[in-house]
Amino acid sequence: MVYSGGMDIEQLSKSQIILLTLLVSFVTSIATGIVTVSLMDQAPPAIAQTVNRVIERTVEAVAPGGKGQSAATVVTQEKTIVVKESELISQAVKKISPSIVRLYTISSDDAAFLGLGVVLDRDGTVAADSSSLGDSAQAAIQLPDGSRIRAFVRGRDKDSGLAFLVASSTGTTTPSWTPATVSTEHAVLGDTVVALSGKTVARIAQGLVTAVLSDTVMDTSIPSESIYGGSPLINTDGDLLGISTGVSRSLSQNGFISATLLIPAPEQ
Repeated sequence: MVYSGGMDIEQLSKSQIILLTLLVSFVTSIATGIVTVSLMDQAPPAIAQTVNRVIERTVEAVAPGGKGQSAATVVTQEKTIVVKESELISQAVKKISPSIVRLYTISSDDAAFLGLGVVLDRDGTVAADSSSLGDSAQAAIQLPDGSRIRAFVRGRDKDSGLAFLVASSTGTTTPSWTPATVSTEHAVLGDTVVALSGKTVARIAQGLVTAVLSDTVMDTSIPSESIYGGSPLINTDGDLLGISTGVSRSLSQNGFISATLLIPAPEQ
């Protein structure tokens, strides 16, 4: 057998054969990636939106095979790995879930569900929808493990419709709080987003950012019936993008206040 260079393949050394094999493998992987991208470009939008393509770089070292050979040859290969968006969403929900709490009225008999809240720090500060709390200055926070603790309203922001509660320090046990990771960037038109809801069990609804109404409010395609007061909006990384408040819902039933408002301003 003769290859394009005109040299008999049987005359190749062991290291040359290894390098030739790696070259063929590299070209094959590139061709596979091109075909995959071409097929995805031709796929219907509904299918294309559910898949993300991630390029991963792999470095392989070929050890010397015999006497007189120099240092190991390093070959870099690029291969296309297809990651389903559903897998990203499940990981994102798993990341944010320990930071989501449910709010109830203070009652030992028949506590009413008020809405959801998001833990902001390890001291137990919770951001919630001010309108869901009404005029009450306190609420019962139900933790992810099902236990409840009394919390008091520390402040309200009329412009955003956010209320901030602080858990009571009294009690026999001190809860362990898991703060949410707040996105430092505004949502971009077309971003995939997920809203969390559910009165008794966790539920999610997926959608897209359909409009940026202002620097502080974004609109989504998430059904309004899947949005509760205080419902958090996250991206596929599990970072908090927004919270549903009375202010955001007055502009759009599918709207959310941007979580960038929760980031403290830098000290001057």
